[in-house]
Amino acid sequence: MRLLEYRARFTQIVNDSNYWLLAIALGLVVLHLQLYWRLSGDFSHLSLEMVEWSALGYSLWQKRDRLLLKREKLSQCVGWFLIALLLVRGLNYQVGYTLLLEVTPLFIGGAIGLIAVGFRQFKYYRRELWIILVMVIPIHFLMVISESLVDSSVVTAKYAHTLMWYLGFLVERQGTKLIMPTGAVQVYLGCSGLEAILVTLKVAALFLLIFPTTSKQKITVPAIAILSAFIINGFRVMFLAYLVSKKDTASFDYWHGTGGAQVFSMISMTIFTSYCQYLVEYRKLEPEASIEATETPEELEHSSH
Repeated sequence: MRLLEYRARFTQIVNDSNYWLLAIALGLVVLHLQLYWRLSGDFSHLSLEMVEWSALGYSLWQKRDRLLLKREKLSQCVGWFLIALLLVRGLNYQVGYTLLLEVTPLFIGGAIGLIAVGFRQFKYYRRELWIILVMVIPIHFLMVISESLVDSSVVTAKYAHTLMWYLGFLVERQGTKLIMPTGAVQVYLGCSGLEAILVTLKVAALFLLIFPTTSKQKITVPAIAILSAFIINGFRVMFLAYLVSKKDTASFDYWHGTGGAQVFSMISMTIFTSYCQYLVEYRKLEPEASIEATETPEELEHSSH
């Protein structure tokens, strides 16, 4: 009897075009992640992409009973054309990591959205559109803007110098250079912690989009994101300076490299996500009931005519 139920359910899924569209969307996301990993080779950024896609999926799942799937011929043609472009480009993508890869989620979200809900229903998915916009903001673009406003290398060098001075190190600072009796380190942009701060801020933006927060929390969440990344990176710089002073080249190379840097990034991200978990668990936050969630499918359908 149960086998017949499973068979009937399977037949229903196979004949439902919405499940096929969901399968195509998942396939495009997997293709995007695979390309991202093959062309960038950066696991931390790949993890961020996975978190962002998960946030988008979670947002849609929360309103699964209120989704209005309304097909329009013109929007379907445009959507399928975008999917064809994505597939052709994905199969022939041989160049290195480019800005086009960063904005691919915008094309995937736009294509699936046009096929599923049409042009006129986009306004009911503003939260998902904001999530996609957060996804496609290039980190390197943000770094250029942030660096033009604040010299993060100097700020990090001052902070690391203060830490070392309080801990009893004999150290002097000249600009972004930390000088010790037995060695010196230079704090460049890559070690300033700016990239880690921006990555954590992206996660903070996703949290604020999905969960309702008070005005105070809208300030404290980004602040904790910045402080956790900045403070932990300062300890990393101090640790690297200590290794240089001990002339431990092998350990310095490891902790200065990608593997060692990811350990510190994981620590700062764990601190920040623990704070977010605290807000969710103890403040009993529920996913944001955005404007579309206040309307029933019938109201949405009526308003679309």
